[in-house]
Amino acid sequence: MNALAIHDAFTMVDLRPFRGILPHLSSNESIADRISPPYDIISPEEQARLQEKKHNVARITLGGLDGRYDEAAKLLDEWIAKGKLVQDDRECYYLYRQSFQDHGTWMSRNGIIGVLRTESYDDGNIIPHEETFPKVKEDRLNLLRATATHCESIFGLYDRSDIDLAEVSKRAERLYEATDASGTVHQLFRISEPAAVMALRDMFAAKKMLIADGHHRYETAYKYSQENPGDEMKAYVLCTMVSSQDSGMFVRPTHRLIRNLDYRPRDLLDRMREHFTVREVKDAEAIGKALDSATAPTFGLMLKDGTMFVAERPAPLGDILWSVDTYVAQEVIFKDVLYSMPNGSGMTVEYDHELTSAARRMANGEIDMAIIVRAPSLDLTWKVAESGRKMPKKTTYFWPKIWSGFVLYRMR
Repeated sequence: MNALAIHDAFTMVDLRPFRGILPHLSSNESIADRISPPYDIISPEEQARLQEKKHNVARITLGGLDGRYDEAAKLLDEWIAKGKLVQDDRECYYLYRQSFQDHGTWMSRNGIIGVLRTESYDDGNIIPHEETFPKVKEDRLNLLRATATHCESIFGLYDRSDIDLAEVSKRAERLYEATDASGTVHQLFRISEPAAVMALRDMFAAKKMLIADGHHRYETAYKYSQENPGDEMKAYVLCTMVSSQDSGMFVRPTHRLIRNLDYRPRDLLDRMREHFTVREVKDAEAIGKALDSATAPTFGLMLKDGTMFVAERPAPLGDILWSVDTYVAQEVIFKDVLYSMPNGSGMTVEYDHELTSAARRMANGEIDMAIIVRAPSLDLTWKVAESGRKMPKKTTYFWPKIWSGFVLYRMR
């Protein structure tokens, strides 16, 4: 049976409609002035550019001073008091559509935004798939404590939409549209028709949810709810739910780029051959083709002398994590090979989602080595999560990201 279909009819996700806090635009404003990518992918340069905009949500989400968000909270209160943000007059869901190009083909993805009741992972309805960083969660908790507002949405996957969301959008009210620098078109619609609202709530009540993106924010929201027992509003987190069967739903890989590793390519390859079958290839395109056709953990290696290789290892039966490229990279390439190099403990790791970008950075001498990985399939991601295991950090990259600032959830 497909892992996406394994659901207990007696469990449920509580995704409710809510009265969203929405940007109220003046005549000289665009919604692009208000929105931003999620906080954790914003570079310092982009943060500075976004925060130059007077009412951009990044001034709140990245508005901390020494880990405190008191000033950000005052600013948010001021925007609401001055009518820059206004609360909807009825409980709604919001349909969030992203349209984008993948290798020259236009695709679109539909998500439903509501507020999700937080609960322990032990309940089995909300399923994580990646590890998290404690320091990040503490920072996000400080933001929640100060603002009592969810300014960013977590990204959840459910198995299949029983409702035609394209038809729902035809009857919904379009609120905003913006095109970001990558060419992705973002559209937000209000779903307020009582029958549509009820149908959506009933549908989600029979679903489980896999956290695609936003593990830190979800775990923070759950802790925040525990800090505020009996406060019903604070038991919920802003959430965008997308069907795993959506034609615009896919996962990109997260390649490992290594700096500060002094090594002799021959020595590294000898160590790799103790664990993998290794063969030399002509270029990055050949690496891509090898990974596309692979059925077991397979890696591209770009070395500092300009040579490139493909390393293959059969996936053993048993522990499902050994079918995940990033787990094999973590447990074998890093622990058994790179960390055992003479100065392996001093290396640093960066990440890139594009093979061509990694190859360019290698050619420019920016990095000392690149490990090219495959993205896990959605089916494998679900299977790992439902087995109770977690993939290494930076394994999945669900793209496009869910942008922030279109709608907020105020908990007071």
